[in-house]
Amino acid sequence: MTAGLSSKRAQTQDRLMDAATALFAEKGVLAASVEEICERAGFTRGAFYSNFDSKDELMLAVLERQSETILLAASEAIASVPDEYVEPNGVDEVIEQALMIFEITHPTDSQWLMASNEIRLHAIRNPTVREALQSVDASLDAVLVAGIREVLARQDLHLKVSPEQLVVLLAAYKESLSIRSLLAGAAADSAPSTGHLVTLIRALIEDR
Repeated sequence: MTAGLSSKRAQTQDRLMDAATALFAEKGVLAASVEEICERAGFTRGAFYSNFDSKDELMLAVLERQSETILLAASEAIASVPDEYVEPNGVDEVIEQALMIFEITHPTDSQWLMASNEIRLHAIRNPTVREALQSVDASLDAVLVAGIREVLARQDLHLKVSPEQLVVLLAAYKESLSIRSLLAGAAADSAPSTGHLVTLIRALIEDR
């Protein structure tokens, strides 16, 4: 019985997070009311407040859920890097394969791109939310940095920048390409990010 209730609660939270993500993308965090989120999800205000104390708490839950999907994709990508030594002329292929696996596991989504930018703008204007968002980002970055260090050690590779800087560079570059794609009237996932990212990463790896 407890497991059933837990599963039902998780489904309710997922539907509320899905509705919030869509509305944040459509009209921004401030303009999306709790009532609209409930209506979009098909729940009452009572159901909302039995799962989240506020819209900001829901917003952070949305970010944490997205972080989990990114970590899953990153884990799949890292696992694709062979333990055996890869010759210098094969490094690009390994990088491309890892990035393609990441893209397949966690494809760029236009709705999420818009929602995440709205969330970050909201956090910039609200110090309390900003601190919580920075904590989510820091936790995600720490795991990604550890994964990059593992891959570098596995292949005896060295970067011209720190792993922390690489995480920021890759995220910023990928997001910029996706935003440019949206501005051009195309879907965010139509941006040719894999090839560009391979070139960027390769340029930041020191020659063996």
